[in-house]
Amino acid sequence: MKHRRMTHRGTLRRTSLLTTAAILIGAAALVGVALTSGSGPGSSHTGQAQVAGGERGHSAAGPVVTTHLAAEFVPETLIAHGIYEFGSNSGADANNPALVGTTLTFDWSQLEPEPGIFDWARVEQAIAPWAAAGKHVILRVSTGGEASWGSAAANETPNWVYAQGAPSVNDSGSTLPVYWNATFLQDYDSFIAAFATQFNGDPVASFIEMGIGDGGETLPDTQEGPGNRYALWTPYGYSDAVWLQTIETISTTYRNDFTLTPVVPLVDSSFLGPNRQQDYTTLTSWFVTNGFPMQYDGLTAKSKLPNASWGQTTAIMEQRNPTSTSGDTLAGDCANATGPNDSKVILIYRSDIDNPANALALRSCANSVLP
Repeated sequence: MKHRRMTHRGTLRRTSLLTTAAILIGAAALVGVALTSGSGPGSSHTGQAQVAGGERGHSAAGPVVTTHLAAEFVPETLIAHGIYEFGSNSGADANNPALVGTTLTFDWSQLEPEPGIFDWARVEQAIAPWAAAGKHVILRVSTGGEASWGSAAANETPNWVYAQGAPSVNDSGSTLPVYWNATFLQDYDSFIAAFATQFNGDPVASFIEMGIGDGGETLPDTQEGPGNRYALWTPYGYSDAVWLQTIETISTTYRNDFTLTPVVPLVDSSFLGPNRQQDYTTLTSWFVTNGFPMQYDGLTAKSKLPNASWGQTTAIMEQRNPTSTSGDTLAGDCANATGPNDSKVILIYRSDIDNPANALALRSCANSVLP
């Protein structure tokens, strides 16, 4: 594997996200959104959006309409089948024979602490024990998180992005970017290009979990405290149509930059508006039509994939909670993933992997998904 250090960015391609930033601002204008400066609810930054109307191109009661098509996808057969550890960047379990690899998650603020300066050594150090053991890694970089996950997760977009004028939304102690803002998209586009320059085609990387919304998932805000998040976000230009277009744009940019390594969306409930179920169907259909695998983070012993689109692509299954929290058994979670949901790639919490009582179930699960 290449050895990488903290590097300065040269001239990097800023194409699809920048172009779509203008489109998104135009879409916001169509629903009566005017970008203004000054302070607004939940943010101390300028450039918030004020909303006066409904959805773009249809009434507020109608579903969203897709607008982008992604480029041809790297064959999903490149994804290594097996059990991946989840919930820790530790390398302690790298030699566990039941594991094919691990998930490594990072904050954008960790990896680009200053504009154009990247700390790839942090990623390489986490990869090293797994690469030495002949295993694979899944890489995820998030731009938003929850304060309940730790102080670092409360602000995963670098502060310098906000200092440039990108607005933010504060929810339950977490600072989240306005993902469709032009300044945010410009800076994030450059980061994705640099990320791909370092890891596109890396043989240890099984796939990239695309960082789209909160925690990398396709929902802009996953905070679980009280409050109406649709009402919180609409003053910043949120509509399901704008958010759908943002998801499509970021996903297409990841694919265009990662030409040799599969990219995968973490598909959450996704939308905040009143027609979220219809909009969710529109989104999953877009992913399937464009050849994306999809990752489902709600695996329990009884969970079912949300709609028919999931059966038309590769479904990657991630435990919703450790079994110590859910009350399930690891055998039950794995049986549901590999049986009714027919998954060959399963993400299991480290606490379940390290529990000696799960050793037999873990080996059995691993054997059931290996080619």
